[in-house]
Amino acid sequence: MNQTGTYVTIMKESLVRKKNYLQEILDLTNKQGELASAQEFDEEAFGAIVEKKDILISNVNEIDKGFTAVYERVRSEIIQDKELYKVQLKDIQESIKQCVDLGMSIESAELRNKSALETAFAKSFRGVKQLKQSKQVVNKYYKSMSNGMVNDSILYDRKK
Repeated sequence: MNQTGTYVTIMKESLVRKKNYLQEILDLTNKQGELASAQEFDEEAFGAIVEKKDILISNVNEIDKGFTAVYERVRSEIIQDKELYKVQLKDIQESIKQCVDLGMSIESAELRNKSALETAFAKSFRGVKQLKQSKQVVNKYYKSMSNGMVNDSILYDRKK
């Protein structure tokens, strides 16, 4: 039972770490939203935040794997002695609820960021698109002019 108690404590601590990581991810996601909504899009700062979030997400995934492994190891003992671990299990349930709430907040922030990023990218690519369209128009003009001159001269010669 003592070893099971240690495992339950490990599970609680891992959920606290997970909650902290999720809070950091939420904060970084909100910063991304600010960057996406800014007048000028700072690509370097956005990339740095993405890298930080990637590391944090990897940490969260590792915590989840470890939590699942520990839980599978002690599940049967916990189920048998629910009363012995009642307080700790209640804390674990509350931590899981907080983690789920943070996950939902992150998801909604990511959805908001998606639309803001689409707008930011549309602004930055609008200039590129206009430049490309202008170049295409110029190329078409030169082609039509060069083709037109050739055709006109042929028509002129045939009329004589």
